[in-house]
Amino acid sequence: MTEYRFARPDEEPEVLDFINSVFSQAARPHDFEKLIPKVYAHPGFSALHAVAVEDGRIRGAVAMLPMTVHLGGSILRAGYIGSVSVHPRFRGKGYMIELMNMQIEAAKRQGLDFMALGGQRQRYQHFGFAQYGCAVSFSFNQANARHALPKETPFSFVPAEERCAENMAALHAKQPLFCERPRFLETLRTYGGVPYVILDEYAFAGYMIVMDSRITELCLVREADLPAVLSAWLRENKSCEVLCGGEWMERIMALSAIAEYYSLGPSAMIKVLNWENVLRAAMNARPLPDGERTVQIENAGTYLLQVKHGAAEVSPSQKQPDATWTELQAMEALFSPLRALSTADPVLRAWLPLTLDIPIADQF
Repeated sequence: MTEYRFARPDEEPEVLDFINSVFSQAARPHDFEKLIPKVYAHPGFSALHAVAVEDGRIRGAVAMLPMTVHLGGSILRAGYIGSVSVHPRFRGKGYMIELMNMQIEAAKRQGLDFMALGGQRQRYQHFGFAQYGCAVSFSFNQANARHALPKETPFSFVPAEERCAENMAALHAKQPLFCERPRFLETLRTYGGVPYVILDEYAFAGYMIVMDSRITELCLVREADLPAVLSAWLRENKSCEVLCGGEWMERIMALSAIAEYYSLGPSAMIKVLNWENVLRAAMNARPLPDGERTVQIENAGTYLLQVKHGAAEVSPSQKQPDATWTELQAMEALFSPLRALSTADPVLRAWLPLTLDIPIADQF
């Protein structure tokens, strides 16, 4: 008989060995203590894991990492699903279905506003997750550096150390969208990220995270320094990519004018649990033109979305809806860049996609 429950503290070594083994068999070798040190390098992670236990052994696991997201003057509570694993010899028994449903119910009990994850689209659509987020990647090479970036630059880069963490964390908390990071430097090292402090001669000018040739997070004291910072980095590196979320509209426009190439896609997948809270935060994340629309979301309610004099408000409504969607349709319509391109409604077209994301370093 299979027992479904949350892992006990004494099972932490077994949980870690289990997910390392399953992921290592499926792909390259995995060491989650190094890959996600913010979670697995510390005791207490067992409580995050729903497990399927058969004959006294863990045969499946699904974890959810709680997080606090600051967006549009609001604070949202989220849960990121990760470490989804089933022993290869025990697949097909429905372990993942049961464990995912356990975590969804736990998220509802905890009053979370939304859940997020990365993974195969159709697999997680089954649980009510849809693609969301506006992830833009800009590619730069030496020709771009020669022709479009400053020749002289005072900036340099040094590996981040604990003594830098306070300045880095303070700058991070000024970003338009950010997640709280109790273990700041360890969070920056998620998935092998390498954090650097950016120096303007000897003064702190910002920080960035580099994964291979990708700059996955770039926070600057002065946004106007961006071209010179890129120039300094390309002075030491043949090429690079710079990733931007949808909240960085001014940066996106600036980089699009000088990058060799760019690509646009969703960030991950989302399941909204509290539509009113999420919509209010997302609509206040960046300036929107005035207008109003009423949207009906099946099984979730009808909401008036309104922007007056640049201030956005969301409230339950009894009005005739301008758009009616299922929850999956609503998530893709409101938060996916591709769906935003296809809407014919002029007000929604001016608003969409709404800003909502989880930065790579905060993912699980």
